[in-house]
Amino acid sequence: MSFWKHASAPILFAGLALPVLVNCDGMPGIPGADCPAMKDGNFAALKFSGGAEVEGKLKGFLEAVYSLDKLALEMETNLIASCKELGTSIGMDEAKLTAEPKGGEGAKTVCMAVAGEIKAKLDASAEISLSIELGEPRCEADITAMTDCFAECGAVIEPGEFEASCEGGEVSGTCEAECSGTCTVEAGAGCEGACGGECKGECDGECAVKNEDGSCNGKCEGTCKGECTASCKMEGKAECSGSCSGGCSAEITAPKCSGDFKPPSVSAECQTNCTAKTAASATCTPPTIDIKIEGEASADIQALVDGLKVSLPKIVEIQIGMATKLVAVGESLVAAGAELPSVAAKAGLQAVGCIAIAAEMAVGASASVSVNVEASASVSGSAGG
Repeated sequence: MSFWKHASAPILFAGLALPVLVNCDGMPGIPGADCPAMKDGNFAALKFSGGAEVEGKLKGFLEAVYSLDKLALEMETNLIASCKELGTSIGMDEAKLTAEPKGGEGAKTVCMAVAGEIKAKLDASAEISLSIELGEPRCEADITAMTDCFAECGAVIEPGEFEASCEGGEVSGTCEAECSGTCTVEAGAGCEGACGGECKGECDGECAVKNEDGSCNGKCEGTCKGECTASCKMEGKAECSGSCSGGCSAEITAPKCSGDFKPPSVSAECQTNCTAKTAASATCTPPTIDIKIEGEASADIQALVDGLKVSLPKIVEIQIGMATKLVAVGESLVAAGAELPSVAAKAGLQAVGCIAIAAEMAVGASASVSVNVEASASVSGSAGG
């Protein structure tokens, strides 16, 4: 079996293999030192002593950990749903596809069961060869949300700094004037450019699958003129109904960064906290997928291929899309949690309790992200043989 994809190896945290149980109702040995905000997110109600700088530093950490914890839970919930969707499509029992989110272990249970079933089906059809080509998922940070957060740290970022601050990516957004760069429209919109999925219409180039009338109904290596099942990139479109990058004659609105938005004037602490707090507003596009079958496929194999086309991009998006950003954030928050108790000591008993609770939550959330990556990798690995 041949298999090709852009993917990274599972990212695991040393010493964080197990989820941490957190007592959010109080700290043993510290009477009355609980932290309701870590359960309800109401950080405005927290009042710490020590001055505005100390309070800002502590609350920034608490909000970041709270956000990461919620994102880790959302990631696992989505991963369980995607693995269940794939398992259902290949005829697995409901009982094997049911689990509750629990520090990544729920996703691991369901996804590894699906991975085992996929491997068994492929092993039983040794005469069949699958070639799977996956693109790379695209995740974009919400620049407006990021700059608003940076301003709370005292770092004001002007629009003229956006391009230079988007490391490893490009800035795009809505262009209400003339787009002189690349216009990207989503699936289903009219396409006259490079189609990231299947082209339905005319292909000025090589088309993988053609209809009887000669029109294209598959991957187009060239310019697609018609409908694209994924995003379509068009050059030199003065009027862009999608997202414009590379040049707009006016200031773009709703700007996004496809790389890491890291203005040089922002401190490492502020960068970590704001990346965590705004991650929920980031948008991720699943990778494109193309599967070719060599040999005569049975009904079981065809059902597997159909299921992989629908579910595998969602699973891989978690493995090498969202997780790549959250892993670094988690590591930074774990390190910060080990250093903040001395700062919290200046801010009162409740601050000490909150920081202790949040530090444990940071470890647990980071471990959960790691286990989710491992679970998603097990599915993509099983499809690759």
